[in-house]
Amino acid sequence: MVKYINSASITGYYKGKLIVTRKMDEEKDLEYWRSLAHNFLCEGLRKGHSIEFMKQFNIKFLKMVRYKDTIKQPQEEDWDTIMIAILILIKLNVIEEDGDREGLLIMPRKENHSHRT
Repeated sequence: MVKYINSASITGYYKGKLIVTRKMDEEKDLEYWRSLAHNFLCEGLRKGHSIEFMKQFNIKFLKMVRYKDTIKQPQEEDWDTIMIAILILIKLNVIEEDGDREGLLIMPRKENHSHRT
């Protein structure tokens, strides 16, 4: 898991387990991630997949990531895909965005308050 020190971040949880953390900045803010999820969802629907299929597909994907080490050395794109899956499930009301055991945790950028005297 990547840790972003002094940077804003978005963390996705599923069934009480931290699944993914992604750095956020001016270009890749929460709306950026939500729009990616929206685009992936729309693309699936355009290809003829039902909403129920999209729900089950993303649930199975997260379970695979959560319970099995299917991706031995995750790349940046893998982490992005995992975050998108969580956001799709939030959009489809499968995961509650600010739930007790799943959803998102948004951490603002940590300000550096060190003062020299």
